[in-house]
Amino acid sequence: METISVSTVKKRKLNYDEPSTSSSELKQKKTCRKYCPEYLQIGFTWNGDEENPRPQCVICGCILANESMRPNKLHRHIDTNHPEMKGKPLDFYKKKLESLKTSKNNIFNFTATNQKATYASYKICLRIAQTGKPHTIGESLILPAIKDAVGILFDQKCLKEVEKLSLSNNTVSRRIDDISEWVENKLIERVKLSRWFSLQLDESTDIQGLSQMIVFVRYIWMNESHEDFLCCEPIIRGTSDEIFNTLNTYITAKGIEWTKCVGLCTDGARALCGKNSSVITKIREINPNVPWMHCNIHREALVSKSLSDDFRSVLNTSVKIVNFIKARPLQSRLFEKLCEEMGSIHKSLLLHTEVRWLSRGKVLTRLVELREEVTYYLDEKNDYVKFLRDVKFILKLTYLADIFSKLNELNLYLQGIGGDIFSVHDKIRAFMKKLLLWKNNIENKIFDCFESFSNFIIENQIEVDDSIITSISDHLQTLKDNFDSYFLSEMENYQQMKWISNPFQEHDMTSGLSIRAKEELIELFEDSVFKMNFNRKKLISFWLSVQENYPTVSNEAVKMLLPFISSYNCEVGFSAMVAIKTKLRSKLKLSNSLRLKLTNAEVDIDDVMKKNRKQLHPSH
Repeated sequence: METISVSTVKKRKLNYDEPSTSSSELKQKKTCRKYCPEYLQIGFTWNGDEENPRPQCVICGCILANESMRPNKLHRHIDTNHPEMKGKPLDFYKKKLESLKTSKNNIFNFTATNQKATYASYKICLRIAQTGKPHTIGESLILPAIKDAVGILFDQKCLKEVEKLSLSNNTVSRRIDDISEWVENKLIERVKLSRWFSLQLDESTDIQGLSQMIVFVRYIWMNESHEDFLCCEPIIRGTSDEIFNTLNTYITAKGIEWTKCVGLCTDGARALCGKNSSVITKIREINPNVPWMHCNIHREALVSKSLSDDFRSVLNTSVKIVNFIKARPLQSRLFEKLCEEMGSIHKSLLLHTEVRWLSRGKVLTRLVELREEVTYYLDEKNDYVKFLRDVKFILKLTYLADIFSKLNELNLYLQGIGGDIFSVHDKIRAFMKKLLLWKNNIENKIFDCFESFSNFIIENQIEVDDSIITSISDHLQTLKDNFDSYFLSEMENYQQMKWISNPFQEHDMTSGLSIRAKEELIELFEDSVFKMNFNRKKLISFWLSVQENYPTVSNEAVKMLLPFISSYNCEVGFSAMVAIKTKLRSKLKLSNSLRLKLTNAEVDIDDVMKKNRKQLHPSH
């Protein structure tokens, strides 16, 4: 007997397999079965494309493989899974087919409708955050109000669509967080791509007594200057170390480079701007070239607080008179009734507090206008009556009302978004010159510069005492000296960069510029095209527009114009913080709600939904 080894068997097997077709050839020979309309009598339709149709059961919707497109296999499915349906007439299966098609359309419509409901829910949540309202308002007010309106204006079908809106407290909070995260990420991307940026920083306490640090950023995007809310971070204590560590942690975590920072604006707090150990000194350890700007609004307020003892006594007495009536509800109502009976222009006084220091001019002006009503209202036994009947007291009161009103006008100019340091200096320089003019007029007994003061003198035909003129003259000189102390040195430094405010005027002081920058400045001076497009009110936009033609001098100008000139944005942020975080919402996570309240960004809800991959079904 012949013995066959294993290797011989393998060889013979290989030789036997060689003439056979390969697996790829078998796949090519594999036929694709087509659907036959007669299969509907069995209970099957088809699904997929025409080149590779797959049988689908009209009863359960189960989709089989193309290989199962045979009568025997289709019968097997019906016999195994739906034996009670065996032998049903053709009309029965046609109805099942129509029901199957309807269910497919319903699934598609449900998805589209639910996607719209989710989009609408995001839009409403954004509105809630932008208005600073509680998150519960969506479910307690907005949704019922929408249902009431839709139920009245449309039919019940539309009302069912409205019920798909999800506006529960948790849903609103979650979607506000989603939108805030999207806005923050977009802002960080822009700041990281910007050539430079500047910061505006301040800290205050919320309703819980917790210190909150608010930071705004100004950056360049699409060849334009933009400013937006950067972050709000809680801090335990307002020390320089903690403020810097909190800020540095956020900047570093977001991948922002300190070397691109060209300015930091704060108020005069020692923790922020002290010489030895402060936030600015710690930032300069990382970037030694970061300039610091003391808030112009804060400096102007410090200047206006300077008063002699005589004028301070008049101010304090006036405030006490106002608060005696205004701070008591009964007194305030009775005084209002008196003003109505006397036909007065105003019906109430304005309350004064130290926090609302900008209101001093309006408070004193209102008291001057209603001084006769106040005198009549106060009892003869009241000690305040003697002040209101003292001519010297009223003269000093009217002067304070006028000068505080003028200071408030200057302060209001310094507020607001945008603006540049050169326009601020021009306004302050003009005010300082007006102080000297007013001082000269007062000494010459020309009182037209102060309206209330002048009207009182004319109406009562009063001869102003020399001591009052001396007091007013000294106060105006003190204001001028204080303005010099806070602003003069800075204005002299920026005077060397006056070419930034108008490059089409002759300027001798261009020290600090490189030779290349001076050459470009000369070329720009002679460029008639850019001269025609120059707009003094949009200074930084102009310098960004000449970036391509004159890059060196443009960079120098933009770095000087990009820093903030005041901490006004932070003050607006703290006002929003007080409105959002109340006693009833003391546990609120402030950052996300505050971001949507203060941001200037346009939110793309579609992108927000895409980024967060939200499932398109209502959730409560």
